[in-house]
Amino acid sequence: ISACLVGSEMCIRDRNVKAVVIDLRHVSEETLASYEHIQIHAALAMTSPRTEALLAKYPVELDATSVQCYDDDAKVNMVNGKTELTASHKPEGKSVLIVNGKANIAADAGDTLRAYGKIIVNGKVLCPAGLAGLVTEKCTINGKLAVYPDEAVVLKGAVKLDRSFLLRAQARLYWTEKQFVAVDPKLDAAALAAKGVRFAAPKAILLEQFTETLAPLFTENTELIVLPEGTAVVDDDFELTPKTFRRYGSKIYVMGDVNISDDAAEVLGQVEYLHASGDVSLPAALEDVFYAIPDVEYEDLQMLTGHVVRNKPLLNIKPELLELDPAGVTCANCAVVTLDKTLTPEEIVAKLRLNCCAIVRCTAAQEAAAAAVAVNVAQIKVTDVVKEEKDPDTLYRTGVELTL
Repeated sequence: ISACLVGSEMCIRDRNVKAVVIDLRHVSEETLASYEHIQIHAALAMTSPRTEALLAKYPVELDATSVQCYDDDAKVNMVNGKTELTASHKPEGKSVLIVNGKANIAADAGDTLRAYGKIIVNGKVLCPAGLAGLVTEKCTINGKLAVYPDEAVVLKGAVKLDRSFLLRAQARLYWTEKQFVAVDPKLDAAALAAKGVRFAAPKAILLEQFTETLAPLFTENTELIVLPEGTAVVDDDFELTPKTFRRYGSKIYVMGDVNISDDAAEVLGQVEYLHASGDVSLPAALEDVFYAIPDVEYEDLQMLTGHVVRNKPLLNIKPELLELDPAGVTCANCAVVTLDKTLTPEEIVAKLRLNCCAIVRCTAAQEAAAAAVAVNVAQIKVTDVVKEEKDPDTLYRTGVELTL
């Protein structure tokens, strides 16, 4: 089979083809006859009545999520990034649309959706509830489908209900796929309610003093999180240190992960309320102080033993570093960690912990030990083994159209 990458002059002869979209409408009988066995794997395979007859005649194994039969003049359009489908984007003739990114579908896009033969989205689709059924029918979504109420004003991200929002608020339904946050003590909640606003979201975070006034404004399926009065909200990851404690106080709600520093023992004992939507990591020596917090909530707790090294873009682990503390070393949130070749697997298991690091570079002899001490490590890369080259009879490309 000659597989030609669209937009490239390079052709690769192959018996096994893997692709997102493969166009078989122009394959010749001579090409199919030249192989004893052909395997094709794709999300979408485009055929014509002529090629369907040929595929049945020759030893072709076609494994596709969707097989669509089109005329030879049907077009394939590919968008990398963000696109919006509206009534004005209706295609002429039969077309296939591939979106590698985000697709926003407007309320008036019904006829546009029906005009496409197939739509494949490798990413996120945002659409009104009235078109959700049609979107499910027409689209193959390799990602997330977010559906909002038809009449809603769509807002992005976590939306703060503060004095600025109050000034522009109208008697409308507002929707976000993340959450609404009402934690500004200066917000006039009664004035906001008097404007006739309504809210819909998966989650809403409210100060306790606003609950009675604002809670009725949210749809019934919105999860309400009520914070004690005086709680500070951090909309990112957070590190608890004496300095950040002075800024945020003893009641903290964190929309991310929490790291507790080695020198935070005294201030940690003063924390009254600590809720994190992500994980908490802390030195093992502070475990008892952490569990004494009156009100604490988190996804997962990671104990950091020994000497802790954090937030390094590049870190080389040498034997001398492991000797700094009898309990060893914990590397947390480091980008690239390289293990010295002289470290034995026994030393790694006994004295090293790897938490939330992106890449760990090691030798083949160290690989199993590195994996044993790794938590939330994206990749362990072996540096002393040359990878075998891929089988030249196999072609694989992601996010591109291949034409046979």
